[in-house]
Amino acid sequence: MNSSSLWLQWDLNPAALLLAAGLAAGYYWLAGGRWQPRVGYYAGGLALFLLVELSPLHYLGMHALFSAHMVVHIVVLLLSGPLLVLGLPPRPAPKAARWLSAFSRWLGGHVGLAWAAGVGIMWLLHVPAVFDASFDGMHQAFSPWPLLHAGGMLLTGVLFSWPIFGPVPAYRLHPMAGVVYLFSACVGCSLLGLLITFAPADTYQHYARAAWCGTPGLAPDFAANPLGLTLADDQQAAGLIMWVPCCFIYLTGCLVLVARYFSEPESVGETIAERAELPQMSH
Repeated sequence: MNSSSLWLQWDLNPAALLLAAGLAAGYYWLAGGRWQPRVGYYAGGLALFLLVELSPLHYLGMHALFSAHMVVHIVVLLLSGPLLVLGLPPRPAPKAARWLSAFSRWLGGHVGLAWAAGVGIMWLLHVPAVFDASFDGMHQAFSPWPLLHAGGMLLTGVLFSWPIFGPVPAYRLHPMAGVVYLFSACVGCSLLGLLITFAPADTYQHYARAAWCGTPGLAPDFAANPLGLTLADDQQAAGLIMWVPCCFIYLTGCLVLVARYFSEPESVGETIAERAELPQMSH
């Protein structure tokens, strides 16, 4: 398969489409059946998710290039997830409002869980044994892994970004605490990217087998690295993608929080006061 035919490898994965349809239906319920401000963020998050999960980028990451697979991870976890949270309706339906408030309060008391989900899932999925084992069952008929993999990454992105951009301001992290939250995540993912970059080229056997033996089930003329990357170059590119662009996204979030802190000092104080009052109001 040459690079020109690669662009024809679109896969209308039913599981990804059903997940996106379910999330769209969830927005409809939360918003009380009407469009609301910031719906563009939500739609953008769904569009990005479908783009990377159905496009040739996903195909390339599944069958040939670790670096392409890493791009999919970062887009789903650090772009699609936060956009879904940012796009939640500001005036939800009454039942939805109670649910959002209760969940925001609970997660606000378990911020460490949200952080561990966002950073831990990246580390877990890139443990070589876990990574290779996940691909072993990927080509089985009716395998649940594609949905669990894509949906898990998206859910993790939502959980991780909720304490920063959640729909109930009273339960968001203070901007300076949010900076620590994001910066520490940046350090965690940078360390993972560093390890991947300098690990031996055959650390991830899925791509080593694809490079030397060809991927089972594909056409014999399929070029394992249609972009001309060697196995070592591909793994180093994947590590650098995890290391640099990923951390850049975290640091951009830090700058947004710092700007919020200095531009709205009064609202920050009000948010802290609301946070203290809400538990009393609920009784």
